[in-house]
Amino acid sequence: MIVFFIVLIVTLSILYFGYFKKEKGPQVSPEIPIPEKKVEIDFSIFENPILKELQPLEKIGPPIPEEMGRENPFSPIK
Repeated sequence: MIVFFIVLIVTLSILYFGYFKKEKGPQVSPEIPIPEKKVEIDFSIFENPILKELQPLEKIGPPIPEEMGRENPFSPIK
């Protein structure tokens, strides 16, 4: 009986401190302005001559019916 109560107390304390108790995040004072970051994207990488030589791939059509495999690939082989 004592072991049951010890396990119950440990379980309830873990639930209270680990799950139900909300931790407060860092408090931000309204007087301190948050600096905004400016995002700049560097497009100069696209000026690389190697990238300029790349060509788009040709469109790949649907497979030819004769080249398709079995209708159900998971069925046992006869």
